[in-house]
Amino acid sequence: MHTPFPHGSQRGFSLIEVLIVVAIIGVVAALAVPNFLNSRQAAHNASAFSSLRLIHSAQIAYRTRFDRYGDLTELKNAGTLTDPLLAAGQRSNYNFVVNPATLDNDYYEVSATPSVAPWRHYYVDASGIIRSSMGGTANASSPPISY
Repeated sequence: MHTPFPHGSQRGFSLIEVLIVVAIIGVVAALAVPNFLNSRQAAHNASAFSSLRLIHSAQIAYRTRFDRYGDLTELKNAGTLTDPLLAAGQRSNYNFVVNPATLDNDYYEVSATPSVAPWRHYYVDASGIIRSSMGGTANASSPPISY
């Protein structure tokens, strides 16, 4: 019987070599996945912050035109808020809500609540100061975000 390879020169990888490669891939994955998740969370937080700035600008434009503040649907219909996702109240894993009780008082409040925990909560009102809270819903007494 003829063997294709002499006894000492078999092809393939040994079990030790395969285990070392698997271990290296595991270490790289253990380092990369948390960094990826952190950067994704930071991107969503930045998007929520930017969205609150857009809503504030839309509120100012709406108030200039109609002498009052509006909810997200009114801002969309007036053309001051052109982002359809934001006008629907959801963007980048955040839910945006205009407090309807504040609109009658020549004032407005908007909260941005994450749909995934434990992300940051945001809040903005007619002052234009964006505030945040890590533990729960942000409000007017939450610390402002420094630029």
